[in-house]
Amino acid sequence: MRCQSFTIRLDERQNLDLSRLNDFLEHVQPIQVSSALVSGSFPVWSVLVFYEGEAPKATERLEKPLPEASAKPRPTATNDGLYQALREWRWQKAKAEGVPPYVIAHDAQLAAIADALPSTPEELTRIKGFGPRKAERYGEEILALVRKARADRPQAGG
Repeated sequence: MRCQSFTIRLDERQNLDLSRLNDFLEHVQPIQVSSALVSGSFPVWSVLVFYEGEAPKATERLEKPLPEASAKPRPTATNDGLYQALREWRWQKAKAEGVPPYVIAHDAQLAAIADALPSTPEELTRIKGFGPRKAERYGEEILALVRKARADRPQAGG
């Protein structure tokens, strides 16, 4: 098991910091993510990621240009409503639990859920980074959003 630390600044550079963290999470298999708000003259979130697998080299992360908005993981157009609903749910859940949203799930996981449309907790665990613990903790709420999205979709041929 390996560990990598990240600092998330709470200013206009926050998106850059979150982008680096999400990029890192795309390349490893997270085991546990811990975060804490570190107060001081400039409060920041300190994030520790315990992971398996090979992390991208630090120089690759630093030299990589910032992703364009269109380069972010996105579901198919037909499932964009579900993706947005999952993002809103994640934001509300993170606020309630007092953690950053990426601790609940990162954008790529939400996009994968919106594309895969899982209907059982077992199918949810097939999403990269969504193990049995996350499925047990958040699965019913996520699956309820998926069921609602399926019910709201227009029927073919109608």
